[in-house]
Amino acid sequence: MFDTQVMIASEDSTFSQRLCAALALSDGLSIAGVHTSGAGLMDAIHQKHPDVLLIDLMLPGVNTLTILNELSQLPASQQPAIYVLSSFASSETVAECDRLGVSFFLRKPVDIPSLIDLISRYGSASCRARCGSQPSEHDIFKRITQIINSLQLPAHVAGYRFVRECILMTLKEPSMADSVTKILYPAVAKKYDTTWTSVERDIRNAIEIAWKRSDGKMPGFSTIRRPANREFILTIADRVRFELHLESEHSNSNNRP
Repeated sequence: MFDTQVMIASEDSTFSQRLCAALALSDGLSIAGVHTSGAGLMDAIHQKHPDVLLIDLMLPGVNTLTILNELSQLPASQQPAIYVLSSFASSETVAECDRLGVSFFLRKPVDIPSLIDLISRYGSASCRARCGSQPSEHDIFKRITQIINSLQLPAHVAGYRFVRECILMTLKEPSMADSVTKILYPAVAKKYDTTWTSVERDIRNAIEIAWKRSDGKMPGFSTIRRPANREFILTIADRVRFELHLESEHSNSNNRP
């Protein structure tokens, strides 16, 4: 059994020391390194291949978003799960972190026991790959994010989160996609405290923006018309299932019109 390797990149030495102490007492978690600035951070990531990177948004000596962008270019199996820490950030920055595949955006001060529980619960894709286990919900969530980003869905609009949630729910429970207006949209609306009509409208708006950004050339979709919401959701769900070799419990129903 492999430990989940956690790399810390934070200027706050007190926080890092407390976190290291907690990690040392946690089963299945190990410290891959501690950095107080961005100097040499990418080199260390390439050398040690941490499963989890805990990084401060305002890390000295580097633009953290640049680091996140570099990490997003790595093969999925080499990308750590990323936890960004910040005292304050604009909604645009949070959306950009989301677009770049950040797993969790955490507001300071961070409760150490809760953070340890979060890392233990979700682990990372690379650690599970070494252990030969099936992709977790977190792995699936991350792959969905990568795909919709590649299709140029705008991360700053509500439909971005809604469509991602619809795809994830469809993979978990295929029958939900058989009735998007009566089951799927209401389920997403309940989670985000909104209405199913808002979910439908916002997803349609996000797809419309992506369609225009790509000049009508979205890989995997017709070039004649913008894909409908359900078509978009089911097509990406099928792609994720195929790429991650998901077991039958994630199997989808036939893609019916």
